[in-house]
Amino acid sequence: MVFACRAEFWANLQIAESRRERGKMTRNRKKSRLLAGGLAAALLLAAAPLHAGAFADVEADPNAAAIRSLEQAGLLSGGDGKFRPAEALTNAEGIALLVKAFGLNLDRIRFIQAPQASQYYPGMSDSAWYSESFLIGAALGVGLPKDVKPGAPMSRETFAALLLQAMKAADGGWSGAKGEAPEDDSAVGSAYRDSVLELIGAGLPLLDPSGNFQPKKAVSRSDAAAWVEGGRKLVKGIKPESESPSPVSPLAGVELTTAKLADGVVKVTVSAQAPNPGYGIRIASIRFDGGQAIVSVAVVRPKPGQMYPQVITEVSADTYVDEAYTAVLDEAAASSGEPLKGGILPGKNAR
Repeated sequence: MVFACRAEFWANLQIAESRRERGKMTRNRKKSRLLAGGLAAALLLAAAPLHAGAFADVEADPNAAAIRSLEQAGLLSGGDGKFRPAEALTNAEGIALLVKAFGLNLDRIRFIQAPQASQYYPGMSDSAWYSESFLIGAALGVGLPKDVKPGAPMSRETFAALLLQAMKAADGGWSGAKGEAPEDDSAVGSAYRDSVLELIGAGLPLLDPSGNFQPKKAVSRSDAAAWVEGGRKLVKGIKPESESPSPVSPLAGVELTTAKLADGVVKVTVSAQAPNPGYGIRIASIRFDGGQAIVSVAVVRPKPGQMYPQVITEVSADTYVDEAYTAVLDEAAASSGEPLKGGILPGKNAR
């Protein structure tokens, strides 16, 4: 009886040992398959061309280089391998792009309780894919109105203002000189004008070939990418490359004269010579510095499709300042021998 029990014990032990060995073999085979699969995947990734994930619809886009650069940095994405550059950028996409592109975060901000996007935007879901970007942006001054519609198109002037805010938030105080006002300057909202002029002055490609900004138009995904790429370079201290050389000024002999009027007002007239009656001149801006009123001017170009006689034409524009100021043309342009803002040749200040 004892021998029978011992025999049964050893038989059961051998069966259990055999099962353990079979289990080890099975696990080893699984590990081998996993290792082989991982190695194969690694080899496939290594052999894949670097442009395999590139967008297929940006080759003909004028901002293709900027789009490629942001894509390679992992800042852009699109469904089905397409970026859709001509489509309008939505408010959600715009905020998300700016937060990601400039590395904005809340690391240096301490909250009493965990912040949520809905605290800044009451109608926003805190589980939405864009909620964190809206939260970060709002906390850092890169925000939109409380009643914003995330899926609505973002205007060009809105994106420009947010871009500048993001640049300053990322760099801790980036700023630049204001540039020439666009041809459609009067259409730019007062809340956005300074931002637009500062980005133009920094060399970002905000204007179309006619010198218009089109502030109310929805910003395209392509233009947004180009502006962001330019902004990233500025924050890094890299001057954006000019798309094309500045055109030669069509105006010459620019001169500023003044005439005192009643009640302490001075009339300021800037005149120049144009090659034909289609051209004009306008006051782009006035900057007050100490006792000076520094006047910047811009070219008014002929209307497309119109024919004009090629005769030298006197053109002028007027503005008014307090008699306490001495009106002068933009000093930087006049002293350097370069065209004044707007492409006008240096002339004479009022004596």
